[in-house]
Amino acid sequence: MKLFVAKLNRDVQDEHLVEAFSAYGEVAYARVITDRDTGQSKCFGFVQMRDKAAGEAAIEAMNGAELMGFRMVVKEAEERPRSGAPRQGASSGAPGRPSDGPSRPRVARSGESGEFSRHSDSAGKPPQEFRKKAAPKGGKAKGQRDIYADGPKPSKLKNSKPKNTDWLDDIDDF
Repeated sequence: MKLFVAKLNRDVQDEHLVEAFSAYGEVAYARVITDRDTGQSKCFGFVQMRDKAAGEAAIEAMNGAELMGFRMVVKEAEERPRSGAPRQGASSGAPGRPSDGPSRPRVARSGESGEFSRHSDSAGKPPQEFRKKAAPKGGKAKGQRDIYADGPKPSKLKNSKPKNTDWLDDIDDF
């Protein structure tokens, strides 16, 4: 019987699982799943018990038990096909993905026309709440407050330095 063991401490190794589960029967193998890039534990693994009675005894005893400071979740592993074929009961949407119950209706994205689009009416225009409102020429409507203003608008300051319009006068003669 194959068991799924979750919520493991990152320091748990295959040997620790063999040691813990061998008290309930003969362990064929135990494997802690690791990330292929970093080699770090993904905090779950699998234990294969030689007979079904030992597996059921291990589930009963080890589910919720503590191993290296963490409470494990132990249950019977669900078999998954290794090919890209969808699992039994899977929807036709994505291969290999389980169905989460009845399929949801597809919502048309912007730019798509769809009979059941929630972002457009029967004429293809977006509903009133999604339409852009034309701003008045002054920038904001009368009575609206500018939420980005940090206070009163500063008055324009005049430059106290006079502009030198005849820049050639400043050049020294050779």
